[in-house]
Amino acid sequence: MNDKDFKLMRESYRQKPATTQEVKGVRKALHLTQVGFASVVGESPSAVEHWEQGIRRPSGSASRLIRILKSHPDLVSELREDLPTSG
Repeated sequence: MNDKDFKLMRESYRQKPATTQEVKGVRKALHLTQVGFASVVGESPSAVEHWEQGIRRPSGSASRLIRILKSHPDLVSELREDLPTSG
């Protein structure tokens, strides 16, 4: 296997970042604000805002979680239960 083959193989296993439309669509389908969605996916509200504006792209793990939530929206309640509460 040469370097070109290895590079192509490695790239084919990488998940493409969620698109601006995916992020916003999933968030809206879950009836979450940017702040609420950020807490569910473990990111800052400004990160979610930047994803939706196309300024930044979600990481591989964030993209994967977004796609899982799209397929399994019932997981939001479980993820919210795991969040630390103040007070």
